[in-house]
Amino acid sequence: MNKFTRYFRGVGEEARRIRWPDQKTLWKAVGIVLVIAVFSALFIALADWLTIQIMQGFSNAFPKSSTSSSGAAADLIVTIINGGQF
Repeated sequence: MNKFTRYFRGVGEEARRIRWPDQKTLWKAVGIVLVIAVFSALFIALADWLTIQIMQGFSNAFPKSSTSSSGAAADLIVTIINGGQF
């Protein structure tokens, strides 16, 4: 029990040493995080849209052949992208 007491006493001492930012610094950091989050979301959305366009381009360039089964994985991906059932 002594180890636990020392541990939590040490945690309390460290918590008292924390220097919290002032309001101006806090809001500046919040703004930076929000801007990065928005740009990251836009980048991911653009990459997703571009990937879909490329996959549909491949689907149109190499139409499904009834005699070939080598593109089963690609066919499944295109079917999922187009919203079909697999």
